[in-house]
Amino acid sequence: MLTVDLGELLRKGRLTIEGTVPSGDPLLEFPEIVLPGGLNVRLVVSPAGRDVLARGRLSGEAELECRRCLKSLRGQFDEDVTLLYRSGVSATEAEAEEVYALPDRARQIELGPAVREHVILAVPQYPLCDPSCRGLCPQCGADLNRGPCGCVNRAADARWVALRKHSD
Repeated sequence: MLTVDLGELLRKGRLTIEGTVPSGDPLLEFPEIVLPGGLNVRLVVSPAGRDVLARGRLSGEAELECRRCLKSLRGQFDEDVTLLYRSGVSATEAEAEEVYALPDRARQIELGPAVREHVILAVPQYPLCDPSCRGLCPQCGADLNRGPCGCVNRAADARWVALRKHSD
């Protein structure tokens, strides 16, 4: 679905890629992100001189965990994307210029890796169930949002005493 035939692109002048990448697709296998409904993709691909430009939107629903209490969360994302595949640059040069390398004599472009990268950037890196989430007790693991856990505070690490004086 995310492969662009460059011969067809040159003949037609513009291609539209529209559809849903299903949640089981290897493209959507992330260590900390689950997209239960898949990824909605709408891209318009057009030639730009010797380069290729793809513009559009990526959207979906992400299932994540709160970074403080590990509660399961769901959040929508809807991201505008612009992918520029530049000819005549190496992969290193392309990375420095924040574009994607278009190999010489390429017959097709695989948009999947760039789309995957943009999904990772679109989903919140540090999701919270609530800005005031108190997280888990570092000693017993109790959810502090439900109330105090009853653990006795250990003696403060002497290295932090100076900072603690300034925060009180």
